[in-house]
Amino acid sequence: MMRYSLLLASAFLLFLACKKSDKTNTSRTAASMSGTYMLTALTATEAGITFNAYDSLPPCEKDNLIQLNANGSAQFIDAGIACVPPEDSTGAWHLSTKADSIYLGNQSAFIQSYDGKTLVLSNQQNISGFNVSATETLVKQ
Repeated sequence: MMRYSLLLASAFLLFLACKKSDKTNTSRTAASMSGTYMLTALTATEAGITFNAYDSLPPCEKDNLIQLNANGSAQFIDAGIACVPPEDSTGAWHLSTKADSIYLGNQSAFIQSYDGKTLVLSNQQNISGFNVSATETLVKQ
């Protein structure tokens, strides 16, 4: 019986030692959040009605990339299907003091979640006199 208990305990310790650790950095710093992202989802809510705005984007915008560099610079890359005219541009980005919001160019958005790969942002916009809540999901490439 003692031999069986020892064998079971050894197997359990071996299992724990072999368990892979998740080394994804989920901290909200310029270094950890820097990288190249692609928009994978976009919803908008106006007057209590939510709709999938991603589906209405032209194909040339769905494959665009946003590159956030640790030095605070940003590149908007018209990847894949090129838009006419191309939508390549540069800008700057930074995090708020509490790291709960991101400022990208002249836009700001609240960080709903960040798991080291997927960044979910939300913001309020006034479009043609209508208050619209937008939620976008960006995935690090």
